[in-house]
Amino acid sequence: MAAAPLAAQKLPLGANPEGKRLLIIQSHHDDHTWEFGFGGFIARLTRSGYEAWYVRTTNDEKDSGIGWGRGDQINHKESVEATRHLGIKEVISLNWRNDHMDSVPMNEVRAHYILLIRKLRPDVLMTWNPWGHYDRNPDHRKVARAAGEAAWMAGLANVHPEHLAAGLKPHRVPYVYYSQRSDYGRGQVPNIAIELSAEDVRRKEAAFHAHQNVRRGSPKDAMDKASRETGEQHGVRYAEVFYFRDEWSHLPGLAPLLEESVVKR
Repeated sequence: MAAAPLAAQKLPLGANPEGKRLLIIQSHHDDHTWEFGFGGFIARLTRSGYEAWYVRTTNDEKDSGIGWGRGDQINHKESVEATRHLGIKEVISLNWRNDHMDSVPMNEVRAHYILLIRKLRPDVLMTWNPWGHYDRNPDHRKVARAAGEAAWMAGLANVHPEHLAAGLKPHRVPYVYYSQRSDYGRGQVPNIAIELSAEDVRRKEAAFHAHQNVRRGSPKDAMDKASRETGEQHGVRYAEVFYFRDEWSHLPGLAPLLEESVVKR
């Protein structure tokens, strides 16, 4: 599990964003918890009162050594158990073919995400980094781009106006946290560290090991060790790092003005 650090310099520590609804869009059943992140921050947010939903985009048919059909059924069952440890209320499986995402038109994948964003109206989105161009997993690359685009396009009324007939209004996600596997090379450049409590890491560890179909034999302290190493790098006991974008990030010239002028309540 040891991997090269995602950031060489000490990053600023981030606070919980305002809101109460969290959507995690990922490719596979177990992407919510790795050494690079997600699981600990998910646990921190649900501990603070956030409702959370986990989108499992593919059917994970190849992520097992016991046959496609049976393996996928076990992976789904373990995903429900694992995300329960993180405080996630529901696993939403879209069941696109595992490792066949490149055969699916981008606008179809994106349309699914836009629909879910408008239905669930999250304040926070966590997903793969669309700028992590060196991710060797094709499903990761596809989901990253589609989710990143959907986070913006879901707020545009002229995009899928048929949703209005179903009572789904435009919704632009204000806070987005991107991450990427740290052994995939360049592309992910984090700009924020999130401090985790010992309880957050314990729940992250439990979620990681709930996936026994693919993680049997992993070190029992794999997530504790990874979160501790990241925390030490950024001046705290435990941490995860992300590339964070807030509601003003698309207006870079406005950020310094807000930092200087806005009085926080």
